[in-house]
Amino acid sequence: MSADKIMRTIAGLAPSGAHSPKNSAGQRDIAPSKWSLLQVIEDIREPLGLKGTSISLLRAMISFIKGDHITAAQDDGHICFASNVALAKRTHVSVQTVERHITKLVSLGLLTRRSSANGKRWARRDTSGRVVLATGLSLMPLSARHAEFIQINQTYKERITNLSILRDRCAIALASLKRYVPNRPDIEALFNTARNVLRRRAPEDALTTLLKNITSKIQEVNPDQTDKLRDTAPEIEGHKEPHMNQSVKKENSSTIEVGPDQIERAYPRLCAELRTARDQTDCERRMGDIASHLNLGNLWFDIKKLGPTKTFMTLGYLLERIERIQKPRSYAFHLLQGLTTGTIAWETLLQSKKIGQSLS
Repeated sequence: MSADKIMRTIAGLAPSGAHSPKNSAGQRDIAPSKWSLLQVIEDIREPLGLKGTSISLLRAMISFIKGDHITAAQDDGHICFASNVALAKRTHVSVQTVERHITKLVSLGLLTRRSSANGKRWARRDTSGRVVLATGLSLMPLSARHAEFIQINQTYKERITNLSILRDRCAIALASLKRYVPNRPDIEALFNTARNVLRRRAPEDALTTLLKNITSKIQEVNPDQTDKLRDTAPEIEGHKEPHMNQSVKKENSSTIEVGPDQIERAYPRLCAELRTARDQTDCERRMGDIASHLNLGNLWFDIKKLGPTKTFMTLGYLLERIERIQKPRSYAFHLLQGLTTGTIAWETLLQSKKIGQSLS
């Protein structure tokens, strides 16, 4: 079975009448509340370059908006016509600070000005008290650009995750280097540089350069030490599996052929969890829940980059032997390293039961 069909195969195990709740009759998307819109902006505060005062000011403006949603149906549903003095009091800052941060928010497209000729903000009401005309600061961009902000947030989270994984790889490589080549004056400078880089929020290029330099130093180790490093490299915690240390060629996802019978035999637990899934989306959600239960953390994002087949095989392999793993995240990290570097064959993950019998 090819990689692009693995999730459809698992989804096919569901009852024939199953369907996605998104397709249920009469169900429609619910517009996010004004506070949900603000939360997204808070989440992407760093990539937008916003300070806490700007967020507080947005929160104050939103609090002046009537109702729970930002809507263009009527002016008081999206226009904040409170004065800078009123905003300053609610955010506990000066009027000058309010003016400065409004300019910042407008420049980022989070607000639009809808001012009168004299620059004042005001509202005109009818006899029933309903706002029929207003000028001020429109918050509609928060709603109109919501999908864009969600995408920015997703990209930002993925970047932070990748940086975290890169930092971990640097730390592991540095520990290996320090363990097997201690007290080398020519390496001391590298250790100092690494400590300075890892103790702060270093950018990706700095971490990539550090990892490259550490790897280069490890490759300079003499043959005896290199053999020692390979023989005593950190093993997957929980138990030893000698057959996993065999050198194999790095494989491409498209070259792996996995049949339904192999899936059922190797990963009965994961298949049981996904058998009642409504569709592929539900399968992926359940797999994410299992990964969270196994405490894989940010490592799950890295595993998903392997592609559908390898992601399924890796998660199923971990789930089958979870009782024997003391630290699932550490186990998964070393397993992932072995699979991506080619020191662990992907076929190994289809032998869960055989491995379990040899360990008992």
